[in-house]
Amino acid sequence: MRSRATIALLCLAAVGLMLEACSRPQAPQEACGFVQNPDLQRVSWKQHLPIKLYVHKSVPQEAYDSIDRAIAEYNSGPGGGREIFKIIARGVDGDLNPQKDGYSTIYWFNTWDPDRTTEQARTTIYWSGNEIFEADMRINAKDFTYNYDPANSSFTNVDLDSLVLHELGHVLGLAHITTAGSAMHATLDEGQVRRKLGAIDQSDLKCEY
Repeated sequence: MRSRATIALLCLAAVGLMLEACSRPQAPQEACGFVQNPDLQRVSWKQHLPIKLYVHKSVPQEAYDSIDRAIAEYNSGPGGGREIFKIIARGVDGDLNPQKDGYSTIYWFNTWDPDRTTEQARTTIYWSGNEIFEADMRINAKDFTYNYDPANSSFTNVDLDSLVLHELGHVLGLAHITTAGSAMHATLDEGQVRRKLGAIDQSDLKCEY
């Protein structure tokens, strides 16, 4: 039997889809590792960057540095210094209930679906046509403990930098792939470190952005 750490999922759990009524079908595109709409076009934020993120008050302050480091990896990487993500506010109020409200928010959950205890995190994206307009990230703090310090990795905790890097890829529209070394690999073992975008991740992002 494989351990929970081996099968732990990092999910793009749900996609909010709004179809444009009476719109003309558009030409299919190469996936480039992205979620695609029914017309087989890549779903992304297009040119609406940086993506404005809000950090819910449920997120502990010791997690902020991990979030910042993951964002810095995107901002200094495939965009050639172009700002891809921007934190607008931390510790924001509001229900611990992600919903389609126009705000892309990171949440920290101390309760989790008992049928999905191997799921470390879940990111939901909402789009219209082929353009994302909101993405919400949930982190499972009920079934997992996290390592916040990149200088002190733990074999029993999930590396938070690596997890957030993966989930931010989903925020951008990236789907899971099986390529070794990719930040978008579907599993992250406890103690495993993937804090940098792989060559395939950078190539996929450049394909769209």
